[in-house]
Amino acid sequence: MAATLAACGQSEAAAAKDAAEAQSLLDQRRFAEARLAIKEAIATRDDEPEFHILRGRIELAAGSVSGAYDAYSDAISLDPANREALQAVSQLGLQTGHFRESLQATDAILSLAPDEPNALLVRGLHAVIRSRFDEADAFADRILKQDASNEGGVILKARVAVRKGAPQRALEVLQGYGTLKPNTLGVVMTRLEIYRVIRDAAGMRAQFSLLRNLAPENREIKMDEANFAFKDGRPADANSVMIALLADPKLPEEQIPLILAIWREYAAAGPGDAGLAKVASTGTPAARLAAAEFLVDRQRLAGARSLLDGLPQGQRQAVDAAIELREGRMREALSAADEVLRSDETHCLALTVQAESLLKRKDFPGALRAAQVAVSQCPGQTRAWGLAADAYAGREDMENARRMWRQGVRANSQDSSMSKSYVEWLLVHRQEREALAVARRLTHEAPALLGGWQLYRNICLRLQQDCARAAQAGFENASTLYGIDLLPGQAPPNGLFGRIITR
Repeated sequence: MAATLAACGQSEAAAAKDAAEAQSLLDQRRFAEARLAIKEAIATRDDEPEFHILRGRIELAAGSVSGAYDAYSDAISLDPANREALQAVSQLGLQTGHFRESLQATDAILSLAPDEPNALLVRGLHAVIRSRFDEADAFADRILKQDASNEGGVILKARVAVRKGAPQRALEVLQGYGTLKPNTLGVVMTRLEIYRVIRDAAGMRAQFSLLRNLAPENREIKMDEANFAFKDGRPADANSVMIALLADPKLPEEQIPLILAIWREYAAAGPGDAGLAKVASTGTPAARLAAAEFLVDRQRLAGARSLLDGLPQGQRQAVDAAIELREGRMREALSAADEVLRSDETHCLALTVQAESLLKRKDFPGALRAAQVAVSQCPGQTRAWGLAADAYAGREDMENARRMWRQGVRANSQDSSMSKSYVEWLLVHRQEREALAVARRLTHEAPALLGGWQLYRNICLRLQQDCARAAQAGFENASTLYGIDLLPGQAPPNGLFGRIITR
């Protein structure tokens, strides 16, 4: 027994040491190391709630909302009355879709402190999610009764007013900010969403101007502003924002596709040469490679090469192969693609170049294999879907060719260029009814996408269908839908500052 107690004491001391190290690393913002240290502490003592709470703090500081939620949930399972853990699960559960757990934690807080403002706020947001707007309004009033200047209460009341169909009332609720009180990020974000709902372009311009100072590092806001500026008839302003994003030396790789998607929709040729120089100077290798591939598809080969200058051969070789293919140097392109694939057999661009090269040689089985691997690894590699379909068509297997197009469009349901390519393929093969259906479906998947409505309208006119007038009306409506469409299956934001979805 003495030996067992001594071992337990040693493990407790080791766990405490690891936790202290994790806290020190967190203070230094060395998140990866802090995660490893707290993982060691929990592996030694997984029954200590404070270790899970520290893990939650680390995950939150590192930007992992889901990781923080999991950690705080573990803490609650060990200490159901811990206020920090309850507060975190209350708020983070709302963001991660764990509504039942969020509501339970919120009610637990209110049972201990019936007037706790943050819990009342989350309770109000739950009521909004359930479309119980009077109930949500009552929670806002309870918050404001304690403190008439409580920002969360004011924003909740404004958002409820919008959902009740009274956006002007919502603006009145916020009118003290910017005059009697300084604007805050939350208030400006809320005001932006109200103006978005009522399609007030001037109001949105003013809020974006304020956000440049209030949230200068927020890339999501910048992409939103660029998308709005394009629709607002200010392409130069939009391009300036987009170039700054791509030239950002800290741009996360996962944000690159959306930036290029905005360019593909509104400025198909991409940035001018002056913008490319900025991206080449300070952009991340991933941003430069993606932008170069984008330009290759648009036959801007000199611009693509300018982005590749200075990158290691191993990084740029697949894009070089794509350039060689566009220049008609098929043998060199295929050789370069093969070399890339020898070290990375799932490299999507190299597979696409290989597929296209083999297709030009009428090696349909080889082209099909390469294209199928490319789309399985990278469903967003839209060119590869078309190559796979063409390979099937070369083998006179039209049913599977159509299947590849359908799967490609389904995987890229908000990409107007992908749908347009499929529509053209269908028209060539006299599948007019399905071509019309593909164009119409795109407008349902991405109602704010102007390219989708243009495609639908053009097909209606080309096929002399009576849908042309409705398509034109849809285009005019979409021209003032000043927001990026939610991704397929994406739930509307439930937080205090997200998009206000009224339809």
